[in-house]
Amino acid sequence: MNRIPVALAVSIGGLCCAVAGCSTRTDVSVTGNTPAQYSHVWITAQAVWFNTSAIAGPDDGGWIRFPLSTPATIDLVTESGGTLGSLVTGLKLAPGTYSQVRLIPVDAAAPLTSSAQTAGARYNTEADYVDSASTPHQLPLELLNPDKGIGIPGTLKVPVGNVGAALAGTSTTTTGTTSTATTSNTTTPTTTTTTSFAITFDGARDLTPFTYAAATTPNGILLSSHASAFDLSEVGGIQGQLTLTNLTSTAGLPAIEVSAQSLSADGTRHVVVSRTPVHADGSFLLYPLATSSSTPADYDLVIHGPGIATIIIKTVQVTLASSASTATTTSTEAAANATTINPVSVGTLIPRAASAYTAHPAPASGTALPAGAQIAFYQTLATAGEVPYVIEASPIDPFNQVLAGPQALSTGTVDSGTYSASGASVTLVSAAPAEHAGGYLVAASAPSFTDGPLTTIVSAGTTTPVVPGLTLAPGVTSGSISASVIQATAGKYDHGELLVTHDGTLVATAPLNTALAQGAGATITVNGLPTGTSAALYYVSVRAWSLRNASAKLQRQSYPTAIDLRGSATGAVQVTIN
Repeated sequence: MNRIPVALAVSIGGLCCAVAGCSTRTDVSVTGNTPAQYSHVWITAQAVWFNTSAIAGPDDGGWIRFPLSTPATIDLVTESGGTLGSLVTGLKLAPGTYSQVRLIPVDAAAPLTSSAQTAGARYNTEADYVDSASTPHQLPLELLNPDKGIGIPGTLKVPVGNVGAALAGTSTTTTGTTSTATTSNTTTPTTTTTTSFAITFDGARDLTPFTYAAATTPNGILLSSHASAFDLSEVGGIQGQLTLTNLTSTAGLPAIEVSAQSLSADGTRHVVVSRTPVHADGSFLLYPLATSSSTPADYDLVIHGPGIATIIIKTVQVTLASSASTATTTSTEAAANATTINPVSVGTLIPRAASAYTAHPAPASGTALPAGAQIAFYQTLATAGEVPYVIEASPIDPFNQVLAGPQALSTGTVDSGTYSASGASVTLVSAAPAEHAGGYLVAASAPSFTDGPLTTIVSAGTTTPVVPGLTLAPGVTSGSISASVIQATAGKYDHGELLVTHDGTLVATAPLNTALAQGAGATITVNGLPTGTSAALYYVSVRAWSLRNASAKLQRQSYPTAIDLRGSATGAVQVTIN
């Protein structure tokens, strides 16, 4: 018997792909989560890029760019809870492993695209919400240097086309937004292997309300992205059902969220990996969650809201979804090929009602938190060896150093139990957390900074906790950017903010008021910037307005010049405000 060496067989297989028409197509979808007060959060995209480098900046090489034939608009409120909104299908992305996706959005200030108009949006990127006084708001969702895109990390593998199917003479049809490939079973058949990727936005972390121009309630919302990208062949999900009849107010979307958490790198606390809102019928689905067939991932589930006693379910093991499966999608073409993802189920749970109070945390006097920080509220199970879980968390108003609104917290005890892979019901035990019922540890966190110390406690009797400041993470050094500020029309603006960003994430801000009043030759310096790491590639933008001249419109302006502090501690930029 003649045997062909493995290496030669692979080469022949690749040749067969070339001869027989093997091909790979890539689909990209978007999902996310949003707090209950949001009715719509629209994002419109005009292109998607891929790079094998996780640290490539938008102006670096290696990008494979796919402009969309027409922009696509996704609503993160609709596309949540395991639902994927199709962004683009049928991309001809070369086989390989990609470590970064860059989504190129259409700014809110750009002319309204047809997709946004069809969706019912007023702006290309928009956030509609109802405030605590039940007043509805329809605001442009402000993006950070949108022309440079939103950099999104992930490990995304595009395989070589299906050799076996090609040799067997199978044929498939792939239909997509940017390309259509139809094959037929002729003497030279074509086989298409489809790979699916998903981009996830964490609205609870990324949507950042703020106030400006002497407003007393939030009148602006930033998208400060901490998005992730997933290869849907390497994910699973967790689903469950809540019985809401015990709760006094369940009309509409309940203010209950479910998060999957894992231990932090230093083991001092849990961190949120993924979140999802609970639907009006009490159901929830956390998807996608990273896992693998060889080593299934374990997550602890935290079900929380100000009106319920928190539920914690430990060690929920997530297995891979079935081969080539996807979650429910709103795209007709993608839905035709969707199969059940077979998520792990934690069964039906009955949350207990609880009263709530509000907390107003603030940094210590003279201590500023990074503009991209969030403040989290933690509780610890009263069992030896336990570390705190995130119960509630919100980003700070980057211009005012406080939460955009008071944080509502449950006064209840905690129900906890351990997941059983056998399918048995989870037995919950009620007990006060280590911080006592209604007590929480409070700490801040931000990228490139060490997580804040878990030393401050808030309770119904102490609702204005002082949040300790943050220090740069080990290996990160402190640097600065000097900005020369020029008004194209002298005196047009008297208030403003300089924003320093990285990959669509807010890093720092600095007020422009003094520089605008000074006029020509004014310079401001932004200190305390993380430098010396791959994340220290920055861009700047401004927001400028006039309190003297009410007719002057808000000016939002981005600047294309990169400020590279990956190998330097100082940088400079000139900012001309039109």
